[in-house]
Amino acid sequence: MTEDKQNTPFSPDDRRTEYVGAKVTPEQKRHIRRLAEACGMTVSSYILARASGYRPKARLTARQETVMETLIGCRGDLVNYTSALRGMNLEKRKQMFNSYPFMLEWLKELGKLADRITGVLDKIRADNHLPDGTRNDEDREEEP
Repeated sequence: MTEDKQNTPFSPDDRRTEYVGAKVTPEQKRHIRRLAEACGMTVSSYILARASGYRPKARLTARQETVMETLIGCRGDLVNYTSALRGMNLEKRKQMFNSYPFMLEWLKELGKLADRITGVLDKIRADNHLPDGTRNDEDREEEP
């Protein structure tokens, strides 16, 4: 998916120096601010991203943060168990699993699982960003 990389007619070298405003009701302004805050973005960046066809993802809730921390712990445990088992001598592994081919396959599957968990965590932790060519070095709120 290339949703976060839009093909825009803007040059990446262009700095955002112009202000565009819109009349909104106080309720609409609060709503837009809440949406931007939920994505960890300024109102200016959020509106520009939406106008460029990008749909910023909301940041994690407290519950989701807890789940993510649990996943991080699980990933660490899997890596530690895999390393410990790989470090065991052959006889000990045979005693534990009684089947060397099974053991090797099991370690491969654990590695795949750890990679999948890492992929999910990396996607969750990725920051929202603007499409190429729409970001200043310093992305500040430009609202009076």
